[in-house]
Amino acid sequence: MISRSFLSSIAFRLPFAIVFTCLLVFSLSAIAIYGLQRARDEMAAYGLQAFSSLAKASLVSRQVSDLVSSAPFLMNAASPYRVSSESRSVVQQVDILLKMTGPDSGERITRGFASERIVELLQIIREQTLDLAKDADAAQGHKAEAAAALGEIATGQGILDPELRRRMNGIVQAASASDSLFQLGELRRRYVAETTARQQGYPGERLPVAELQPYERVFEAQSRYLLEMFAIRASVSRLHTVSRDLSHVTETQGDAVARSLNEDLISTSDALNRLLIIVAVASLLVLIVAIFSIRSVMRVSRGIVTLSNGMNALAKGDKDVGPPSYTGPETELIRLLDAFRAFHDSVDRVSRLRRTAEAAARTIRSTFRTMNEGIALFDPAGRPITMNRRIIELVGRSGSSRKLPLRRFVEPIPEIDPALLPFDAEPGELLDRAVLRHRTDDQRVIEVSMSRQPDGGIVLLARDVTALDRQEAEAVKAQRLDGIMRMTHQVSHEVGNMIGIITGSLGLLEREAGFNDRQKRHIARIRKAADRGRSLASSMLTIGSQQPIHPSVINVASLLRGMADILEIAVGPKCRIALHIDDDLPSIPLDPALFEQSILNLCLNAAAAMPDGGLISIEAASGKDTLMIAVTDEGIGMTPEAVDKAFEPYFTTRGDHGGAGLGLAMVYGFVRQSGGEAHISSRPGEGARVELTFPANAGYT
Repeated sequence: MISRSFLSSIAFRLPFAIVFTCLLVFSLSAIAIYGLQRARDEMAAYGLQAFSSLAKASLVSRQVSDLVSSAPFLMNAASPYRVSSESRSVVQQVDILLKMTGPDSGERITRGFASERIVELLQIIREQTLDLAKDADAAQGHKAEAAAALGEIATGQGILDPELRRRMNGIVQAASASDSLFQLGELRRRYVAETTARQQGYPGERLPVAELQPYERVFEAQSRYLLEMFAIRASVSRLHTVSRDLSHVTETQGDAVARSLNEDLISTSDALNRLLIIVAVASLLVLIVAIFSIRSVMRVSRGIVTLSNGMNALAKGDKDVGPPSYTGPETELIRLLDAFRAFHDSVDRVSRLRRTAEAAARTIRSTFRTMNEGIALFDPAGRPITMNRRIIELVGRSGSSRKLPLRRFVEPIPEIDPALLPFDAEPGELLDRAVLRHRTDDQRVIEVSMSRQPDGGIVLLARDVTALDRQEAEAVKAQRLDGIMRMTHQVSHEVGNMIGIITGSLGLLEREAGFNDRQKRHIARIRKAADRGRSLASSMLTIGSQQPIHPSVINVASLLRGMADILEIAVGPKCRIALHIDDDLPSIPLDPALFEQSILNLCLNAAAAMPDGGLISIEAASGKDTLMIAVTDEGIGMTPEAVDKAFEPYFTTRGDHGGAGLGLAMVYGFVRQSGGEAHISSRPGEGARVELTFPANAGYT
């Protein structure tokens, strides 16, 4: 009979556990192999279904391509009837695609292909195409109205004068065939002139009102027709843009689906193969381990007795005891020996850790003292705990202020409300984090942050953000200038349109005969004023970065050297021009005429800032993918407010001396249109420096 002590011994439990583990592993391996085989079969079936669904997705993509290909025909369609017919054909294609890509389309792959973006674009195309068909039907109706009115005119006999009837019929025929509102307006003016001249020339022969109604209807119907056609062309342009987006989305999604399916199939197959290999290897290893474990059971039991004796001696306080002697390969017993040795080494290791911790503490203290940001800690009563030297410098205190309470410590910063900070028994009103900026007397910008800690203490942080503040100000200035430039472009466009009407009317007047000398002088003055207005509108377009430019690849160094003599004459005898040009300047694409005009404007401004004369320096240097050109003078300089507004149109500091405020604005417009940046640095009494930076990369056009 088996004794209870034997059942509790390692000699029994270890072999039993090994045998049980082997049986369990073999059972699990068999189940895993069976499951892997089933998974491989299911994956193959899924692959067939996936590629079938991918074929359906490809069909959807081809249908989308057919839909996109119809957009160019709509763009070139001039007949409202054809536009209406093509639009309804497009709607039918869209309905087919929506049915294929809808939520009831079937397979999982197809639903993945029909993303929400594709459905959204199809809905947009459908709505815009229906609107386009409505506009085409309306245009066709207006065309029919004009044709009906022309029929009435052809059969009417109300205008007795055959010559007048012939001219008026020719006018309305031309009006019905006109393709622009401007041409229709010109024909309308001729029609009004004919009817007015007839009634003024023959007062007793009034034209019948009823006979003039068909003529009026022709002009009205043609005007509505042209407006509808303009709306149709705008809608077709938007539809073409949406169609291109739809084509791109479907192609991208289709490629992604195919690529994902292929990757999933390959990855799953590889994973199945790896799992099969792992299961087989694991089963073999378990069998080998079981055999070796059973053989080593007895040796392990003997080794445990030897180790337990040594551990008992160690537990009794014998610090000089050495590790027990054991030469077996068993890992557990070897770990016991390692634990015994580790206990001996623990004291030395703790000592080393203590020294490392002290060194780390010294490093942290050194970093705290030398960090670029200032930091200070205060207790809930506002008394200082610790602070570094940097925060004392940023706040504007001396080294003796380390012991000051928080309220007194931050007194040099008036933006901080003392009520927020604790003082004696008052906890202060600060609850969360507060951030503010303070500008010092030397124009540095300090950002101060205060936050309440869970224990009620205060953490005070300070950092120098002068450069960041300057960058933010430059960004705001650039946004303001861009807004002014856009407004200038809009105003110049409207002014140019009005001046075009004036000059067109003047041309008609100048071709007329019968004006006396006085009237001709008045017309000449109007022509001169109109030309001046056109020149002003062109200058405003230059300021608004919208004037036509003609860039060509130029050698900036040669161009500047060639301008030296002209600049010397332009700035006057009191001023001198000095060129500082690098030898390896790259050639860049710029409009040479506008570039020379910009350099001349900068030199003239520099000369105006030096009434007593001085040196004007022109520098040209190349940087990383940029070309920098700077014009520096020794003049009276500019205030920060003037520098901030210098590039704005019509801003000038020489209003009493002929300054118009357009020179720097035109320079800024040219530089921005050329893809560059402009910057002014100046102080009162220290001259000014204007830097122009242009891209020098070969891909810029």
